[in-house]
Amino acid sequence: MTWPPPKRKPHFSIAIPASYTSDLPHLRDKTVRAGVIGRAAAVFRVDRIVIYLDRHGVESEGEFLCQVLRFLDAPQYLRKRLFKLSPLLKYAGLLPPLRAPHHAVERDVEKMGRSSFREGIVVKSGRRGSLVDIGLDKLFPLSRTLPVGSRITVRVVKRRGGVSVKLASREEVGVYWGFEVEFTGKGLRRTISDLDADLIIATSKYGSHIHRVAEKLAERLSISSSVLVLFGSPHEGLFSIARREGFRLEEVSDFILNTIPLQGTETVRTEEAVIATLSILNVLPSLCRSG
Repeated sequence: MTWPPPKRKPHFSIAIPASYTSDLPHLRDKTVRAGVIGRAAAVFRVDRIVIYLDRHGVESEGEFLCQVLRFLDAPQYLRKRLFKLSPLLKYAGLLPPLRAPHHAVERDVEKMGRSSFREGIVVKSGRRGSLVDIGLDKLFPLSRTLPVGSRITVRVVKRRGGVSVKLASREEVGVYWGFEVEFTGKGLRRTISDLDADLIIATSKYGSHIHRVAEKLAERLSISSSVLVLFGSPHEGLFSIARREGFRLEEVSDFILNTIPLQGTETVRTEEAVIATLSILNVLPSLCRSG
């Protein structure tokens, strides 16, 4: 086992519909279902979760999903500062812990390595710089003036004279660093267009069985820099959503995959499709190379 795990190459995004939780009447159940998606995304090192508007009237569901998933991705030591009390987060205590590399639990500077990365939030800002909370026993100065409330990544550097922090980008970290979440408020086609991924994979029970296109897909994965994987809703598959929006799914997708051939149930839930698809895409390149 390699820990912490490296970043995925290529950059991975998944797109799920805003109506993903709309068939559940209780906020508690919606929260638990959202947590399943977030947990699966972290397990398979997804970089971004995009929520698209699959039909009008579920905008509030999209906003809820976005809020809950952002809360789940945030390190526990930052949540009180990042999120105000909200009825949308009433059952956030039911969310599963991610235990991803950016969810650092160490609070003793002395036990940290000479150089490590942590997530932080800007709590004060002025002409001379900012003060940042990174979940340790004190606030740390940063020589950059940043907006209060900004979530940032910093490099923590230990020297004989003490500890200092420097602003860092997610790309500098080198290991998997959680996922970003966006609710586009746009339909499927516009969402796909705006994301401009190199490789677009749609999932459907009417798609090609994964074993029939595995080698070709693995080759495309190896030369792509950004991948977008599309999932349908509990009410409609991607073909139906595309047809209602007035376009053909084949026009916007490089592959349309059935990742659960010969399914033993009449329907496959969105979260089940996410887990099945991401697990296959996680190992497909190495399997094809070894074969």
